[in-house]
Amino acid sequence: MSRAARACCVLVLALAATAANAATYRVDDSGSQVMNPNVQMRWDASVPGAQGRGVTGALEVALRLDVAAWRGRTGRIYMRLPASPSGPLRAAWTTQGPLLPGQLIAGERALIYVGAIADDALRDRLRLTVQADGQRLERVETLNFTFEIDLDGL
Repeated sequence: MSRAARACCVLVLALAATAANAATYRVDDSGSQVMNPNVQMRWDASVPGAQGRGVTGALEVALRLDVAAWRGRTGRIYMRLPASPSGPLRAAWTTQGPLLPGQLIAGERALIYVGAIADDALRDRLRLTVQADGQRLERVETLNFTFEIDLDGL
């Protein structure tokens, strides 16, 4: 086996060992508060259907993630949004504290924090913008964001 092939095998084994040592856990966000839970969606275009079918709404969340169980550890925290029954839904957010701004599409997860867990809780204020296909929204829909942490090396 060539030197390059051995180096490649070592790298693959190291990555596999790292993945095997990582663990994912649900993060309790029950201490969070949605400031305006009934989001008013507005058409993106002045004439719905003529130039676009999108609708957009915004809300603010005082986010509190209970990370006490992982204090002193390092990891990555993700925000997840389940797939939407009314089709594609996109969420984007800005932050004011330690969390990362970002965006995701329903059915995916997005990184919001990476690093050491130094306190019992991570707190931030998020301004969420939600976009959807207005012609597919037929009823009130609840957004059920969840959070999970991937811990580094157990």
